[in-house]
Amino acid sequence: MLLVLLVMVLAAGAALATGGRFAHLADNTLTGVHWLAAAAIGQLLGSLFGGTAYPVGLIGSAVCIAVFLRMNLRHPGVGLLALGFFSNAIVVALNGAMPVSVQALTRAGVGDASVTDPRHELAGAATRLRWLGDVVPVALPGLGQAVSPGDVLIAAGAGLLLYAGMGASGRVSSTTAPVWDALEPCAGTPALLSLSPKASRELSSPEPSETPGPVASEAEAAADDPAE
Repeated sequence: MLLVLLVMVLAAGAALATGGRFAHLADNTLTGVHWLAAAAIGQLLGSLFGGTAYPVGLIGSAVCIAVFLRMNLRHPGVGLLALGFFSNAIVVALNGAMPVSVQALTRAGVGDASVTDPRHELAGAATRLRWLGDVVPVALPGLGQAVSPGDVLIAAGAGLLLYAGMGASGRVSSTTAPVWDALEPCAGTPALLSLSPKASRELSSPEPSETPGPVASEAEAAADDPAE
């Protein structure tokens, strides 16, 4: 789905900007990935054969996805994925195809002529759970479409799962400002700050020695007197 791909691209960019790396995806702890492969095969076969095979394949894929989601529910975004998949599966199972709102297509900048595959049908008075169908317009230049609330949840869940899997910190990295004592003047460049002449003389003159007390003065005078 275009919306899912767009959200995942944005999530990857946000993760890279906040310290995430694609290499961290290799350390993920997702289990039961073969259930996702089975779900994809079920949807593909249903799309190829069409007719009643499509809702049957979608329901079978939903079962496989349910097993996968149950095994990985503790991961960020998986709960949103579960809600999205189940909402889509329910509306398709009740109607035999995904109902599409003509008003949503119009707002997205496309016409009802785009509904040509057996997986979608125009929503009508007899449509069940119409609000779970493709009723959300996505007005992208040249790529306008209508998506379902389930698609929005799936996109959000996939983006959050990718963002967390890349190890993003949620904070934009920045350089810490150096302290004053760590600053050093560059060679060959004039000083940025100049002292007044009086301050320069005070810094360059030696510190005055302590004034000797009366006892020290008498001892020194006795040492200098040859008669003693």
